[in-house]
Amino acid sequence: MGRIIMFITQKKLLKDFQIQRPRLILPILVVSVVVLLVIYTTQDISTLIYRNYEIKDRSTAYNMGILLNKIFVEDVLLSSSKPPPGRTIFFHETTCYHPVTLFNVMNLTARQACAIESAASNNPNFQVFLLFACPTYRPLSGGQKLLIDAIESYKNVQFRQLNISNYARDTPIEDWIKKGDLLNSGFPMQHTADLLRLISLYRFGGIYLDMDVVVLRSLENVPLNYVGAHDNITLGNAVISLEPTGKGHEIAELFLRDYETNYNGKAYVKNEPALVTRVVKNLCGNDLVKLMQEGRISCQGLTVFNSTAFYPLGWPQWKHYTEPKYLEETMAITKDFYLIHLWNKASYKGLIKVGSSTALGIYAENHCPRVYTAAGDYF
Repeated sequence: MGRIIMFITQKKLLKDFQIQRPRLILPILVVSVVVLLVIYTTQDISTLIYRNYEIKDRSTAYNMGILLNKIFVEDVLLSSSKPPPGRTIFFHETTCYHPVTLFNVMNLTARQACAIESAASNNPNFQVFLLFACPTYRPLSGGQKLLIDAIESYKNVQFRQLNISNYARDTPIEDWIKKGDLLNSGFPMQHTADLLRLISLYRFGGIYLDMDVVVLRSLENVPLNYVGAHDNITLGNAVISLEPTGKGHEIAELFLRDYETNYNGKAYVKNEPALVTRVVKNLCGNDLVKLMQEGRISCQGLTVFNSTAFYPLGWPQWKHYTEPKYLEETMAITKDFYLIHLWNKASYKGLIKVGSSTALGIYAENHCPRVYTAAGDYF
């Protein structure tokens, strides 16, 4: 069985890399053998995320990335170009598509790519970092490469990978990560994503955005330290902004400590909006709901926007973005907002035909035109 897996892995790597130079084939095969020898046969995605750089021979794989014209994405902590504190917009990708080999090929959807392009185009003075939770390499051909090329045509877009153990070092969550509770998560990708956004903001400050948004306006002049309400009860975690120092850094620490205290590996949402709501309610007091109803408020230096800023339509209304019959109504509702949130868990199958008269199509054409062009027939 091991020989069969090894053969399939080697064949897959050769196909993905499309290496034409024979002298490079042997090193690639050696790397794949080394990696296979250290992976548990029953390893799942959460273990992959956890262990990706703890392999002794990981430096070999990293050097291979340099040798192969930087096919592999750099580690964010080892790179000479790091996120500028307080001047970075973060996105995170925790899917990890190749758990057998530990090598994750970039595999973004057109809508994810649109989120990145819209952030970069509307915020040219901010750096936009997409962080992968696994060792990742770039696609060398096909539609995926067209999307990646469209994003990287913006000089303020950076791709990096990270190792969660290293990334959590010197943060309040470091010891908890070492305990390995995240390995037992029933929703490893989601819970890792929930945690990484908090670590990024603790380390660098700036703005975190989910990858199912389209940014419609600049966020550069909005003072850092803010979140937005889903409704009059719950705050969202798809948009979080914190200063790298001072009160913002203190709030980031509160978020991380709450994550550890209230972590539930079996619950899908307890570590998401509920976390932000708990922490901010403690900052604002018991009048948070009333204050949210009144609009934008400030609690100990943290601004809370009501739903008109980032979540103009709730998840049950996601079809308003994708169906032509809602076009005029949706455009009227959302035209002055900072961004739209597409609620990917509900909307990911609701693809639209490129060029269709939908709110999503019009916003994509205006705010992520290069990705929209590269998407093909459907977006």
